[in-house]
Amino acid sequence: MTDCHHSVLSLDDRRLDSLRGRIGWLCQALRFALVVYCLWILFTIVRFWNDEAQIISRFASLKVDVEGMSVYQRLAAFGLSFAIWALLVVACYAGWRLFSGYLEGRIFTPDASGWLRSLALMGLSAALVDIAARPVMSLILTAHKAAGAHMVSVYLRPEDLSTLMLLATLLALAHVQKTAADIADEHSQIV
Repeated sequence: MTDCHHSVLSLDDRRLDSLRGRIGWLCQALRFALVVYCLWILFTIVRFWNDEAQIISRFASLKVDVEGMSVYQRLAAFGLSFAIWALLVVACYAGWRLFSGYLEGRIFTPDASGWLRSLALMGLSAALVDIAARPVMSLILTAHKAAGAHMVSVYLRPEDLSTLMLLATLLALAHVQKTAADIADEHSQIV
């Protein structure tokens, strides 16, 4: 993604100082939260896949017997979780760039709408891959069972729908913001 500087406030513009005063703390807090969130999720993934008893307990609550799984099965399941985490990291990077742009005065600009769109699309990708990976995960973890005992666990959590709706809303807002930036750019060319 390239940085486009249409409709950017000059760094010495008093309006930029006013804007930073109003949203600077929020942008900084959100950038910090994005980094902390990525690290926290990585920590929980590593901790979970290193604890066989917790894995057995969690999957037992889904009526999936994974007892007796091998280290390689756990490693494969960890790899799948790590791939989903990588999508999340890309979404968080887009969020970091979005809020960094806001701090620099790029609010209703094509690059801001592009970063918001990237955040929404990568977040949607991570959420949808997570949902689709659940049956694959149960197959991986029951691969050691006798034929006919392999499980395909398909389930949705209530927060899946709210996450998908929130990310779809962000995607719609990105399109609205892109349209607003295009209109502002057209008006600036007329004047």
